[in-house]
Amino acid sequence: MISLKPETLKGQTILVVGLCLFLFHIASLVLYIISSASTVTLEREEQIADRIITVARLIDHAPAEERAYLASEVSGSKFRVSIDKAASVSTIEDDVAVITHLIRPELKSLHDSIAANYVRGELENETDSHFPARAVGIQHVTGPFRIHETLLVSIDLPDGNWLKFRVSGSAWDHIFSINAIPSLTLMAVATVLLAAWAVSRSLALLSRFAEAAEAMSINIQAAQPISEEGPKEIREAVKAFNHMQLHVQQLLDARTQMLGALSHDFRTLLTRLRLRIESIADEAQRDKAVRNLDEMDSMITQTLRYARDESVEESRELIELGPVICDVAEDLKTDEKNVTMTLVHTIHLMCQPIGIQRVLYNIIQNGLFYGQHVHITLRQQHDSAIVEIDDDGPGIDVQQRSRVFTPFYRVESSRNRQTGGTGLGLSIAQAIVRAHGGTIELLDSPQGGLRVRINLPLNHSNTT
Repeated sequence: MISLKPETLKGQTILVVGLCLFLFHIASLVLYIISSASTVTLEREEQIADRIITVARLIDHAPAEERAYLASEVSGSKFRVSIDKAASVSTIEDDVAVITHLIRPELKSLHDSIAANYVRGELENETDSHFPARAVGIQHVTGPFRIHETLLVSIDLPDGNWLKFRVSGSAWDHIFSINAIPSLTLMAVATVLLAAWAVSRSLALLSRFAEAAEAMSINIQAAQPISEEGPKEIREAVKAFNHMQLHVQQLLDARTQMLGALSHDFRTLLTRLRLRIESIADEAQRDKAVRNLDEMDSMITQTLRYARDESVEESRELIELGPVICDVAEDLKTDEKNVTMTLVHTIHLMCQPIGIQRVLYNIIQNGLFYGQHVHITLRQQHDSAIVEIDDDGPGIDVQQRSRVFTPFYRVESSRNRQTGGTGLGLSIAQAIVRAHGGTIELLDSPQGGLRVRINLPLNHSNTT
């Protein structure tokens, strides 16, 4: 089902303004009709009566043989005049009292031009009452809501014929004029354009919130405060957002400093333990203790490195992605067959070179560690670079794929502490990919193991 409601706030605001303008105009028009109906109707009937009287006098004084010709000459599309032997209407209806009162007193008698007055529906001569009264018939035919209406008037002529008038029109003609359309259109267009300008100006300030929120989600430490300008409500919202952003940055700085301090203290304690372990006589127990210390040292190092990677961003450069993938693959492969590549396109990417290398290194290394073969595919899809890394290892269960990006999470069945890793590799890779405005997802590989798909937008412009 197609929705007529615009999706954008700008479109919805313009729709509301336009609809309100239309309804306001309709309401004003109705009030105008109600307040001016009687005045406009009287003016219109006076104009019709005046025209009928003028034509009747002209026909009265014309020779009989010229009356039909004059009637056709004064006729128009909505004002028809004709000469006929029979009247189109011979009575006067109750609802035409006003126009009857306007027409009948102005008609001349059949035998003279002496003025006559209307008394109780008949004509009586002021000076000589033996002149016959002028026969007049008037009928008003209306349609629904007076959209179409017709006035029929019949006046007798001295030669026994009838002068007939047929006046067509609508009570709405004085409201909906063709001349009013350009002015109404200009008013509507000007109002909508002014509303669009005002809304666009306000929404431009709101768009900065979206940009600032995206920058904050990608790299909180590099995010900059928004300038406080615009209406009062916008300024207050900007002020609150800047305060929140600063508070989060301070919390992250405090966390990094705390981890650094803990790392220093732990290393000091580990050094003391290592010295004491050397004094253990049992070689087997000594080796186990050394391995435990090495594992603890590795965890501390990876934890501190993860925290620092989130707070410090590398500058960006334009690189060709294919050679970077080849360099990482060459460093990791042990023979010519365990790492293969299909690089379909030559793709240039504005990115953090070391960060992208680290993402590729972590994922390819994991694939080689848990499988025997890794295949890398590089292609371009629309405005994004797609890197797919497939391995033939045990893979990861679908229910656990969303959790493996959590720091320190390990898949116990296959990728656990005893087989290596601290649970930070995918977390670090995801953080770097997100910093480039991209996504990373885990899928089933055609090789039977895990497929890691990395989507990096080529037009992402977030830079430090």
